[in-house]
Amino acid sequence: MISVELYRQGRPTVIVERTDDGNLGAWARLQEALARGIESGSPSRTVVHADVFLAELSVLRELRTVFGERIALGPTLSGHLRSMAADRRSREAVVDAGNPDLEALEALEIELAQAGFKRTLRDFQIRNLYRLVSLPHGADFSVPGAGKTTVSLAGYAILRARGIVSRLAVIGPIAAFGAWKEDLVECFHVPPKLIIHAGTATVIPKNTEVLLSNYHRAANDYDAVREFVAKEPTQLVLDEAHRIKRGAAGVHGRAVLDLAYAARRRDVLTGTPAPQGAFDLVALVSFLYPGQDRQILPDATYFEKLGRDESVLIDTNAAVRRYFVRTAKAELRLPETRFEVIREPMPPIQAAIYDALLGQYRSSFILPDRGRHQMQRLGRIVMYLLEAATNPMLLTAGSDDGDDPALVHPPLELHGGERLVDLLARYSSFEEPWKYQRISKIVADAASRNEKILVWSSFVRNLKSLDRRLAEFEPAIVHGGVPSDELAAVDVVTREREFDRFRHDPACTVLLANPAACGEGVSLHHWCHHAVYLDRTFNAGHFLQSQDRIHRLGLADNILTRFTLLLSAGTIDDSVDGRLVEKVTALSRLMDDPDLVQIALPSSDEGLDGAPAFDDDYQAVVAHLADTNARSAE
Repeated sequence: MISVELYRQGRPTVIVERTDDGNLGAWARLQEALARGIESGSPSRTVVHADVFLAELSVLRELRTVFGERIALGPTLSGHLRSMAADRRSREAVVDAGNPDLEALEALEIELAQAGFKRTLRDFQIRNLYRLVSLPHGADFSVPGAGKTTVSLAGYAILRARGIVSRLAVIGPIAAFGAWKEDLVECFHVPPKLIIHAGTATVIPKNTEVLLSNYHRAANDYDAVREFVAKEPTQLVLDEAHRIKRGAAGVHGRAVLDLAYAARRRDVLTGTPAPQGAFDLVALVSFLYPGQDRQILPDATYFEKLGRDESVLIDTNAAVRRYFVRTAKAELRLPETRFEVIREPMPPIQAAIYDALLGQYRSSFILPDRGRHQMQRLGRIVMYLLEAATNPMLLTAGSDDGDDPALVHPPLELHGGERLVDLLARYSSFEEPWKYQRISKIVADAASRNEKILVWSSFVRNLKSLDRRLAEFEPAIVHGGVPSDELAAVDVVTREREFDRFRHDPACTVLLANPAACGEGVSLHHWCHHAVYLDRTFNAGHFLQSQDRIHRLGLADNILTRFTLLLSAGTIDDSVDGRLVEKVTALSRLMDDPDLVQIALPSSDEGLDGAPAFDDDYQAVVAHLADTNARSAE
């Protein structure tokens, strides 16, 4: 006989044990099926991660039918399997029920008011709320600015009043904390007791009803967060949930996937659920329905390289659209946007520096090798090329402490004999970045009209250089090195204070920001209507989210929101541009939201006609390195 039991304490695991009379063939087959998730074991006992065991449940049937082995399921595992079956029936019932009628929506509004919720929801928000609270676990993929935080809190109010949950735990980026704190006050007549989880030193009082943490802190202080979630029936919400797209392969993803087993109710919020393709949905579905993702998603979804294939996007959309809500861009009835693509050649010395970099890497890069080391090296090359296409002086400085961890890289290694050394030495004496010049003019023109400008760059050193260059306009600056209010002393500059200065100080004309630090959870649309991109990376999520800081619900109908893209002709900027077009187009197909492309990307007559489309980022960079005519054709 083989006995199996689920243990939720700490990290969720399943313990599998074989009695002395157990079938050795059945035991061997079971070990083979569970091999990728085994954490420890002995000849008669195996500890396996719960995710893997639940994904391989079918093997138990095989042990019974093929080997005639008896399987004894423990009470916790049996209960979890019954819960999985109930989830499945509940999901199917919601799908079969179709859309709610007006009477049902009005009844929900009454119930919401009786639950102590005071904010009035818009029509599309009450429609989304109805479906979310009908599902056993919910996903809100509405575009940024559609009020997902408000709808999520409304859902909590309903579920709390119904006695399903009594606590709320939210895990999201620090930049989103302000929105959650403000909405708790604005949405409830009596705001729940809130605690910000600042890490291992945080004391969580017994009367805490809402815990707000970020992904890094939740992973580093997993036990404390899990204890809060498990102690009472808790709704666990992932805000900007696309951050766990790596799933179990990422530290943050592994932590929240494990926390899922402790929660009574699970929800995910993100306006960009699959910025790289259909594969990104795997982690989100795995969190919502642990052990059931294979029952929901098509097999092709699990192959990352197929994530943007037309048929995979269509099949994945058909599979998941019944289990999430989405308010599309068009439903928000936002005023129009306008893109301006400024694509200029680099000045002579900068062009020579860029060409020297290309020549150096073109001759040394081993194209067929896609090993981990080579991929890491390729990542550094991308950083150097992006820097050279914007400001070559960044090459010798390396990344800044405030940079996105994904962009951390050392200074360009120079030995003294390369042509690059001479070019870099001459650069600052004879030239300045054309993009800096253009931004200076844009900011000055805006200031003359009493308008504010938002400037995005992925590199903090660019932001600091522009901070000095634009000093007369008293820039606000926000990046990963600027702390939040929760972690800073009263006299220290924080991101919240910088945002407020940009919003309310007429002398502060420009906000300098990087998407990793404030591309999410920040509303600037009442104060700023023009954003300029000094540079962009291959991160489509950052690009989409950053646009929605100034183009979101609440804009007056007569407001035109403008986006200006600065591209150095014939450089990595063009490759990034093409990849972002492909990724946003794929997301619009996956979410069945064609307006996402029309609003979030320049049209073909704005500079993207014939833009390159590559299978993945790796191939885009390799193609650029291999294209000896990339700039000579300009």
